[in-house]
Amino acid sequence: MFCLYSKGCEYAIRALAEISDGKAAGNARAADICRKAGIPEAYARKTFQALVQSGFLKAVSGPGGGYVLARDPKSTTVMDVVEAVEGKGNYSQCLMGLAACNDRNPCSLHFTWVKLKGQMTDALRSQTLWDLSRSMNRKQGNAKKTTRSA
Repeated sequence: MFCLYSKGCEYAIRALAEISDGKAAGNARAADICRKAGIPEAYARKTFQALVQSGFLKAVSGPGGGYVLARDPKSTTVMDVVEAVEGKGNYSQCLMGLAACNDRNPCSLHFTWVKLKGQMTDALRSQTLWDLSRSMNRKQGNAKKTTRSA
């Protein structure tokens, strides 16, 4: 089965989008980020360490510690996160799993995949963490309105 990216990458994107909303004054605690983003805290800790190592987050220790964004969410794309977590060649493999698939020796899905891959990576490069954060906040606001009116 084809996956766009791993569960760990999904959690990284959701956590960074949650932190990117700019509402948190000071450092964001891992437990708060996980609760708001709907990700399991035990798994997310490893993801947060990877995001610190790759320069997306800064870890602040001590009382009042937590995490703070290290990059501007308005210029950090979803593809930046995917490449940091999954690696830059994540979408270069053959969709059918063949080792020797290329334009000269294509599998039956090669040219379809090349076209779709280009559209997908363009879309991931056009969406910033700021965009995702704003979209998530709108959806959460709409869900609260619906819940209250029900």
